[in-house]
Amino acid sequence: MNIISVAHAAEGAPAPGGDMSMLIILVVCMVAVYFFVMRPNNKKRKEMQNLLDGLAVGDEVLTNGGIAGKVVKLPENKDYVMIGVGKDVVLQMKRNYIVAVLPKGTIESM
Repeated sequence: MNIISVAHAAEGAPAPGGDMSMLIILVVCMVAVYFFVMRPNNKKRKEMQNLLDGLAVGDEVLTNGGIAGKVVKLPENKDYVMIGVGKDVVLQMKRNYIVAVLPKGTIESM
């Protein structure tokens, strides 16, 4: 019982400026989240958009599912792309499933 009464007696008025320090910590955390999470994500998204906008017929690509093929046709609608994966085999895939453009000659070397 003596410990509890000592703890209650030790409590005094809160330190002046305590609310301001909490606000500063919150702002620092928000800035850290922006620089370590949001900014790199935006940069990666812009790079991927540039890669997809720069696709051309004849590019060798790798899809999200691990399929490697050559771009055969770019239809008028910008959502899909036709990829040739073998002799007389053409797949229609969504453009945003493409994750990388491979160097020329990669498919033949497989």
